[in-house]
Amino acid sequence: LTPNSLKADNENTVQPFCFKMSCHTKTHLCMSVSTGLSAAELKKLVAAYIVENMLPISTVDSESFRHIVEKIPTKSGVKLPQRKSFVGYLEREYDKMNSNLKATLEEAEFVSTTADIWTVNKKRFMGLTHWINSTLQRNKAALACKRIKGSHTYDVIGAEIEEIHSSYGLQDKVIATVMDNASNFPKAFRVCQPCHLESESENEEGDDEEPTFTDVIEALSTASGDAQFSLPQHYRCASHIINLISTSDVDKHLNSCADTTAAYRSSIAKCSALWTEASRSTSASEQVEEAISRIITLPLNEPNPLCVKLGINCLNEREFLKEYCTVMKPLTVALDILQGDECTCGALLPTLTSLIKIILFLDASCCMLQAIKTRFDAVLDSQEGLLAAATCPKFKHLNKFKGESIFQILKKMYMKYNSPTPSSAAVERLFSLGGLVLSPKGTECLIEGLRSFC
Repeated sequence: LTPNSLKADNENTVQPFCFKMSCHTKTHLCMSVSTGLSAAELKKLVAAYIVENMLPISTVDSESFRHIVEKIPTKSGVKLPQRKSFVGYLEREYDKMNSNLKATLEEAEFVSTTADIWTVNKKRFMGLTHWINSTLQRNKAALACKRIKGSHTYDVIGAEIEEIHSSYGLQDKVIATVMDNASNFPKAFRVCQPCHLESESENEEGDDEEPTFTDVIEALSTASGDAQFSLPQHYRCASHIINLISTSDVDKHLNSCADTTAAYRSSIAKCSALWTEASRSTSASEQVEEAISRIITLPLNEPNPLCVKLGINCLNEREFLKEYCTVMKPLTVALDILQGDECTCGALLPTLTSLIKIILFLDASCCMLQAIKTRFDAVLDSQEGLLAAATCPKFKHLNKFKGESIFQILKKMYMKYNSPTPSSAAVERLFSLGGLVLSPKGTECLIEGLRSFC
């Protein structure tokens, strides 16, 4: 679990142990400095420092670190424990935090998860973050950050997700799991969806058919090899879809048009070369920054004669890049909105609707509009998306129903349909923590203990 694994904006919400201390705890510790810290307070401070900065636990054995700790006023006889004892302390606090988290999740009625798999140091890891709504506020916690061995096929992914859900008792509470659009992710949810009864038409057609006999041994052997679990509904990451539109679809369109191919390839190649050069060294970055700062101070009518004098034919490229940025800006704004920490599914349809209107207003290429309608076809016609937007307080004033029975109904609908996030950006933020642990700085951390740090 992350140091700030569960953030609750409500004081009545049960909070698990958290190494990121509250203002009350910090004030208490500051008052304790004048009288001397107790052993528990000292260990809590050191644990917060190690966990929040992803440092190896052997830090407590460092002589220089212990010299720093000795300068902290403590009560008589209080000393920082050695590594072995400190590991036991962290494990106990982790168990306590995990128990509090399970108790909190047990009270939650609707939950949603986001998941993804990434590779670092030739090892595949699966991260899973949890999002819930409590009193119309969003809470979050990292449920898992575990090693995935072998190929991450659909059955492996499905088994891991269900195991994580079941370990926290979330089988019947998860509204949806948000993942990116890699082929093995949707297949895991498509194959492992709960079995539904056949339609009436299928049953009617079956009544006229001859009875069929099945080999029981063959059926059992086939079933044992397939996934014997069920997963919640799968939501595709909207941020990933927008990224595909802005790269794959736009790139394909610009390269297929004779009027834009030359300008697009030339301008993008120069921008890429400039970006690469600026990232090679500090001096190169400073030179590029200085050149750009001088260029942007020039009036718009001056670069043209300057380019003519220098023999640079870049008028079309500059015009192309200007129009390119104008058309792509709405996509970047939508991306920032959907990747926000407090963004819910209720914001997805209004964001897409506004995006379509802006593109129509800009009279941009129909390829981008068609790409949005094609890739978000299921979302634009989604009843869940409409209900999420209709019950979202950002778009509807629900306070006028306060004190009435309908308000409680709308509140429950909001918590259900807005529990999922439109983007899997939450789990991607977990990757940065995993990268810190799985680096030379964290080589002493065991793979099995990674989830305790994340």
